Amino acid sequence: MAALPAPTKAGERFWSDLWRSSGTAYLLPGNIKALVLRSLAGEGTPLARQILSTVDEMTPPQRVAAGEVIGQALAEFDHLPDLKTQVIGELWLRDLELTAWRVLHADRRWDDPAGRQAFVDAWTSA
Repeated sequence: MAALPAPTKAGERFWSDLWRSSGTAYLLPGNIKALVLRSLAGEGTPLARQILSTVDEMTPPQRVAAGEVIGQALAEFDHLPDLKTQVIGELWLRDLELTAWRVLHADRRWDDPAGRQAFVDAWTSA
């Protein structure tokens, strides 16, 4: 998220374009600020759930349009003139989804000794 324009007056156009193109307001700074702050404090699961849910609800055309908006912003700020903005945006969205998935997957606690042993037993008996 830090690669995107900051949610300041200068970034207003980006965020409104992202809202219109994606068809969702769930990624707007006002709607995820508390979740971002919680993730910065070490609790990223709620933000990860919100991101996965939001991206999953996008239709394919909305995802392409959102990727284009994101790609334009990243190409401008990251100076990536050799890549198409649509490709940059789609890669960013995929990375966002994978990062959110990793956060959710890592949150699954394997501190249950009985569950862990059942897993080991199942694999050794196969």
